[in-house]
Amino acid sequence: MLRIRKTRWKVAYIAAGLTVLALNSAAFPHTVTNPIFAVEGILLYLLLYFGGVRSFRGADEPVEPPRAWWRMTSRPRAGFVVGSLLVLSVANWMFSVATGATDVALAGVLGVIADALLAFLYFRSSVRLHRVPPRIVPQRTVQDPPQWKPIRR
Repeated sequence: MLRIRKTRWKVAYIAAGLTVLALNSAAFPHTVTNPIFAVEGILLYLLLYFGGVRSFRGADEPVEPPRAWWRMTSRPRAGFVVGSLLVLSVANWMFSVATGATDVALAGVLGVIADALLAFLYFRSSVRLHRVPPRIVPQRTVQDPPQWKPIRR
């Protein structure tokens, strides 16, 4: 599986995902009926989220083994931030549905469900990560002996 560790590649993944979602919403409303488009758009949205969750790695995470199924981020703070943004997205979806825009009603209901589910998963991951004590990396002090081998002649 692809592992993304550098910030610039994470930003590129997010930008490519937003481009795919924008192209999807621009192309399909004219060719697919609204209920199918809403379901397809939300499934693509969730696929991009879970693709990023399974691929992104933090600096302190091992690269090769897969993450635990419940783990969404490498640190608790990141999960709390993303979860909070998703709660704002839920509020936005609820406002757009409540204002009576009937053309986005199904997409709005599916968006509320998807974003609420993602927010719950991010918050739950952050709470579990917060309970786990951080790994302490031993740091060398001045009193430590040198860590090299002598040269043999």
